[in-house]
Amino acid sequence: MVLQMRRFACLGASAFDLGIFQQAVWLLSQGAPPFVTLRGMNIFADHFTPILYLFVPFYRLWAHPFWLFLGQTMALSTGAMPLYRLALRETAKPWVAVLIVFGYFFHPAIFTMLLFDFHPVVLSVPFVLWAMYAIERGLPKTFFISICGGMLCKEEIAFVLASLSAYGIIVKRHRWAWLGLLVNLAWLWFSMKLMAFLGGMERSAYLSLYDQWGQTPTEIIWGILTHPIKVIKAMVADEYPLLLLSPLAFLPLWSVDILAFGLPTYLLLVLSDRPAMHHLGYHYSALIMPWLMFATVLTWKRLLQFGNPLSPTLRRRWQVMMAATWIVCIVFGAFRYGFPIFRYHNAYALPTEQSTAIVAFLNRFIPSDASVSAPTQLVPPLAHRHHIYLLPNPFYLLLWGPSVEAIKQQKEAQPYPLVTQQLHLQMRLKPVDFIVLKAQTNYLPLSLEAYDKLALDILTCPDYGVIAVKGDVIILQRKANFYRGLNLLGVNKIKSKSSLHQSIRQIWLHLRTSNPLPMPPTPKTLQQLGYKVGE
Repeated sequence: MVLQMRRFACLGASAFDLGIFQQAVWLLSQGAPPFVTLRGMNIFADHFTPILYLFVPFYRLWAHPFWLFLGQTMALSTGAMPLYRLALRETAKPWVAVLIVFGYFFHPAIFTMLLFDFHPVVLSVPFVLWAMYAIERGLPKTFFISICGGMLCKEEIAFVLASLSAYGIIVKRHRWAWLGLLVNLAWLWFSMKLMAFLGGMERSAYLSLYDQWGQTPTEIIWGILTHPIKVIKAMVADEYPLLLLSPLAFLPLWSVDILAFGLPTYLLLVLSDRPAMHHLGYHYSALIMPWLMFATVLTWKRLLQFGNPLSPTLRRRWQVMMAATWIVCIVFGAFRYGFPIFRYHNAYALPTEQSTAIVAFLNRFIPSDASVSAPTQLVPPLAHRHHIYLLPNPFYLLLWGPSVEAIKQQKEAQPYPLVTQQLHLQMRLKPVDFIVLKAQTNYLPLSLEAYDKLALDILTCPDYGVIAVKGDVIILQRKANFYRGLNLLGVNKIKSKSSLHQSIRQIWLHLRTSNPLPMPPTPKTLQQLGYKVGE
């Protein structure tokens, strides 16, 4: 929680995804339609996450992402309760249950979820773990309460819970699990249809992540079934399974009967053509971690039973060896993979004094009801308003709307193809009140070259004038005096358009190269550290 708040305060968070959910919850708290201008769509057309309404009363008291961080932290913390009870029931040994919970808390995937902004899917983890506890104990009331909570977190959770219901039907022989299966499948169908309807699409654009397997859900399933070799290669193609299993001492592999029901969830991740979905540094592992912890508990039970026929001395040594191996793997995984994750997600964080000064600077010149377009690093402190855009939106649309093209644009940095005159025309046709530029920042969704070109074109647009400059942060306002703004930048003499452009280019490059921020670790660097991130 402290690390989350510090990352936000130091401008280490980003528009995707913290800014998106900040604006969505703020709009809901204002009684406004949750059309998120950062995403260009209704928030429930992107992902069906009605659990966001849980934060609305708190946002009315104080509009701050503190509540989002608190909810996410509490969710992962309370996940330890069903996991401990399940482990205690299966092993009958409190020390084993404590070790398993210790492994859960220190798994790199868990604290990655806390560091990387906010995502409603993370809130599902305790619900799924409670559902697993209930299915194992035969508690239908607890099970149905848990699946109702889990389904509200994200449409994909219904898929996970449907697999768990199948486990209850086939392995545990619970008749009531049939109802759970039907409820989850019906919710999945309903949420996908509603998302498409709210987005004005025939089907959710996220199905395009599986285009290599088919166009519709039926075609995708058939494509997977008819290409088993390709599926197996995708399952073991990169370090993802190693990074998931090694902190758990590979114990889940000893419970293949559990993992067989978690396999559809794992395939949902690794068969996607979005690299981030099958890498440890993001929130997507929230879908598979409950399955791994469930399998780990059953493996501990079986390994302890294996030592029961041994003499008391040998049995004690066996248990000590198991505990020592478990602790070594947990600690090694946390240090080996945890630090690269931490550095990666804090790559753009600024010193506290500097970030506080920038936020105060933005709040001084930009009214709370004004529309703003800003780079991703500066969106979170400006997100609580009706119209906030991620540059180059709304002038040139990127990562915008419920389209397949917008989904595909999220894979990598994008070019900026407009010529100067075209951008100036779009700035006239789609105006915002303020534009914020920062020379040293996270340039996504653009490449560095594209971001530089965009900044120079914006600074030469006569419809916007610079009203304030602080360090490498520049605030422009629509209809402000263009020439007075040039003076603020240090441009005093204008002989021609070309000389103006050259002068502004030199000023901008100076801002970007003077005392530059440390660049984030590259995928190659992270790979050398034993960790791979999505592109």
